[in-house]
Amino acid sequence: MASSLENCLQIMIANLYPPWPQPELTMGLAAHTDHGLLTLFIQNDTVGLQVLHKDKWVNIHLIPNSFLANIGDHIEILSNRKYKSVLHRAVVNDRDVRISIALTHGPASDATVNPTPMLLEDGQNPLAYRVMKYKEYLELQQSNKLDGKSYLEHIRNKGI
Repeated sequence: MASSLENCLQIMIANLYPPWPQPELTMGLAAHTDHGLLTLFIQNDTVGLQVLHKDKWVNIHLIPNSFLANIGDHIEILSNRKYKSVLHRAVVNDRDVRISIALTHGPASDATVNPTPMLLEDGQNPLAYRVMKYKEYLELQQSNKLDGKSYLEHIRNKGI
C-alpha cells in the first residue's frame, strides 16, 4: 500500500435504532463488511450487532465500556485473503433504543491498495483481488446496494 500514516481516511458513523413494533419485518443495517483497514465499534447495552458464523447470525455481546475491533476489507486485500473481513449486520428490537458508534480507519484515498508482496510468496499465491485506488474502491462500494455480501466478492480475481 503506497501511503503513509500521516495521510489516511477516518470516518465516524453514529447510528440510532429506535424500538420497532415488529422487528422481524425490518433491518437496522443490512449485512455488509467494512471498507477500511480497521473499525473500532462501541454500542450501548442493547444487543443488535450480529456476525455471520457458520451460516448463522450470532449476536455479539460486547463487554461493557469496551471497543470491538473489526478487520475491514483492506486488511483482507493486504493479507491476500489470509485475514478475512467480517460480514455483519445490525438488527432492531421491540423494547429498547440501540445506539452504536463506528470509527473506520483506512488508507489515504489516493493510496493504491494491493497485497503485501511478501505474502505472495514469489508467485506461489496468486493475487486474490485486482489492484485499485482506495477512493475507487469506496466509490464502487457506495454505489452498490448492500446485498448481504462483502463488496470484495465483486473485485476478486476469478478462480481465487
